Amino acid sequence: MFCFYGAAANNGIQTGEFDVFQPDFYIACLGESVQFEGKTFARYHEFETPSGNYHLVDNWRYAWEFTGLLSGRTWFARGVSPFTLNIGPGATQQWAEVIVAKPVTGDGPKFILQVNFKATVNANGELVVFFNTLNDVDPEDFYQCIGNP
Repeated sequence: MFCFYGAAANNGIQTGEFDVFQPDFYIACLGESVQFEGKTFARYHEFETPSGNYHLVDNWRYAWEFTGLLSGRTWFARGVSPFTLNIGPGATQQWAEVIVAKPVTGDGPKFILQVNFKATVNANGELVVFFNTLNDVDPEDFYQCIGNP
């Protein structure tokens, strides 16, 4: 779940920060539930051109922490997610962001979270769908361990 705080600059660029949180959830490949919290800093600009194309320039920086409720192990994910969308009337575009969480200490398992996005613009050039799996899928369904078991 996201909670966004921010405002538009005079040039229309939106900036802000998301507090990212989820209730405790189970990651099967880790064999335990985790507590999750983090911050995501966003800077984006969206606009339509006279031709009817919808544009989104979206840059995120995130710092997320996961703590195992059984083991006490901690994983950290940090990264940047730049994205540019240029979509015309009647079009759809899909993309994915893969986030890697690594153990803070030791050589324990790493895991990934893949977030899928979809944007659809109607025939009038209006953004009518903006979907992402973080808001619409149970978190247990998109974590996968990689590397050391």
